[in-house]
Amino acid sequence: MGSKDLKIKNNLRRCRFEHNEISQQALANAVGVTRLTIHSIEKGKFNPSVLLALKIASYFDKSVEEIFYLEKD
Repeated sequence: MGSKDLKIKNNLRRCRFEHNEISQQALANAVGVTRLTIHSIEKGKFNPSVLLALKIASYFDKSVEEIFYLEKD
């Protein structure tokens, strides 16, 4: 399996739901991005920077790997 066969997926929507159903806007405000950025990450249209992934993981008190993971395309 080559790296071209892998895609970054995420559990961000589930994390928001489990965190008192926090809105995309509230999460965006907490980590310093726009709501559209959070939406795009959730939909798999945008991969966050390492810094943003760490901020999101820290916000939810989870490891990066609990939110973001690799999946075969």
